[in-house]
Amino acid sequence: MVPGSFRGVAFDLDGTLLRSDHSVSPEMRSLCSALTGRGLLLTLISSRPPRSVEQIADSLELQGPWAALNGAVVFSSGRRILDRSPLPEATVEQILARYGRDERVSLNLYAGFDWIVQAADRRVRAEADIVGFAPTVDAGFASRPVTEKLLMITDEGHCDNARLAKELAALDDGIAVARSKDNYIEMTRSRIDKGRALAFIAERRGLSAREMVAVGDGENDIPMLKACGLPIAMGHSPQALKQVAELVVGSNDDSSLTDALSRIFGAAAAR
Repeated sequence: MVPGSFRGVAFDLDGTLLRSDHSVSPEMRSLCSALTGRGLLLTLISSRPPRSVEQIADSLELQGPWAALNGAVVFSSGRRILDRSPLPEATVEQILARYGRDERVSLNLYAGFDWIVQAADRRVRAEADIVGFAPTVDAGFASRPVTEKLLMITDEGHCDNARLAKELAALDDGIAVARSKDNYIEMTRSRIDKGRALAFIAERRGLSAREMVAVGDGENDIPMLKACGLPIAMGHSPQALKQVAELVVGSNDDSSLTDALSRIFGAAAAR
C-alpha cells in the first residue's frame, strides 16, 4: 500500500464508519478532516435513507456526492438528487399485497427523502432510533409515491430470513435483493447497487472507482468492494464479503480502520 496511490474513500455507515452506538470516533473524525483537507474524496454509500446520510455527512463536513438506499438515490448538498432509480411499480404492488399484512415483518417504503410505513411498530421505532428521524405513517400506503427501495425488517434471529430473501428475489428479475443485516432485507432495482453508486460518484469528481478505497461490512457492500481499487472488510463481515477484500480490519468499535486508512494515505490520526 503506497501512500498517494488512491484519491479517496467510500464508507459504508452501520458497522463500518459508525461505532455500535452509531457515532463516529474522535480519531476517525480527525482523520476524515485531514484527508478532506488534502483534497481527497470522502463519500458515504449506505443503505440508510438520504436524510440520515445527509446528517452524518454534514457532521463530518463532507462535500459529497453521497449515496443512500443502497445506491438507488445519489445526491449532493442542498438535497439535490443527481440520480435515482425507482423500483418497478408492479413489483412494489405485488410485495405490498403479499407481505403488507404479515405481522412477522415490517415493511418500509423509501421515496426520495421520504420514509413511509404502515405503522410505527417496535421494529420501525428501533430503526428510527438508529437513523435519527421518524417515518411518515400511512396506513395501507394509500398515498404511495414512486419508490426507490423497500426494506423488510424481521425479528433478529428469525430462522427464515435467508429463505425469505430468496423468495423475494424470485418474484421479479427486475429487482436486486440484499441483506445489510441478518434481519434487514432490502429491495432495489436490478443492477442498482453500491458499486454503481461508487462509479457514479467518482466520475462526478473526475475519478474512477479504481482510484477509491472502499470499506464495508455487509452483503450489500460486495458490489462496492468489487468496483473499487482497494477493498477493505470489517472483521465481523460475512465470509462472502471477506473473500472480495484485500484487507480485513477489526471492529467498528476499535481503531483498526482508522489506523489502516492512516497507513494507506500516509496520514496520522489524532489520539
